[in-house]
Amino acid sequence: MFKLFQETIEQFDIITIFRHENPDLDALGSQFGLCHWIKDNYPNKKVYLCGSEFGRFSDALIVSSVDDEVINNSLAIIVDTANSARVDDLRYRNALKTMRIDHHPFVESFADVELIDEKSAATCELLGDFFTLIEGKVITKDTAELLYQGILTDTLCFKTNNTTPKTLYIASKLAETGLLIAKINQNVFDMDLATFKYVNYLRSNFAFSEGVAYSILTEKDIEPFGISINRAREYVSEFGNVKEFEIWCIFTQDDDNLDVYKGSLRSKTVVINEVAANYNGGGHKNACGVKNLTLEQVNNLIQELKALLV
Repeated sequence: MFKLFQETIEQFDIITIFRHENPDLDALGSQFGLCHWIKDNYPNKKVYLCGSEFGRFSDALIVSSVDDEVINNSLAIIVDTANSARVDDLRYRNALKTMRIDHHPFVESFADVELIDEKSAATCELLGDFFTLIEGKVITKDTAELLYQGILTDTLCFKTNNTTPKTLYIASKLAETGLLIAKINQNVFDMDLATFKYVNYLRSNFAFSEGVAYSILTEKDIEPFGISINRAREYVSEFGNVKEFEIWCIFTQDDDNLDVYKGSLRSKTVVINEVAANYNGGGHKNACGVKNLTLEQVNNLIQELKALLV
């Protein structure tokens, strides 16, 4: 698989890298990590990052807008995305060739070259595996740190059931570049006071019934804490260490359309992505998202999740 990855990259002088909308650290880490690696090892190639939001990953690598002509003459690489509808910037379809690198359960084929390994805990793990197998190429500390963050967050600090010996091995190979493990953990997981207050609010404002914990938040609920609606859903993991919670969710209004809701869903062992697929969503078996739901649909989804535990 890694040979096809390398051969495909080496065919093109222009590369554009895409990932899913509302990106988490695995999506951003794999997008930026791949960009760094290509620039380090193929300095004559032009690499562009595509997407509408980059969160904490804003740096000199980002071009505010990538011209259509650039994409049309590029190899478009889509990372960490299970289905075409979730790609942030659908212009990838206009590229000369497309390649997808992903670790989600297979939903559909939408690229010319597809490198998918569902056993990888993160797309960052899969890329780390590729990079260590390709001879004569370097993995810099900057690249390694980006990939390590993606692995760290998608495994919740190596606590999820998709963490394997290979996950730990790839993380250790990345750490060999001189990563400051404690500092990375602090950068990823430490929160400011406003966020701390939001988390406390979240823990005090949830419903729990029949094994399912959930919080449905409006823009007005979130506004006092000074965080974005999309970021508010990232803290769904705050419910993950409660013994009684088998499934837990956060739903927020969509920042583009307050009449509908987006949701982040998690579970300990129960497969939930099949239900999510019926609500404009999908993802991993135990971690997935939904979008464009009316409040009635949100409540119907919660009932379906409860039914999974009967």
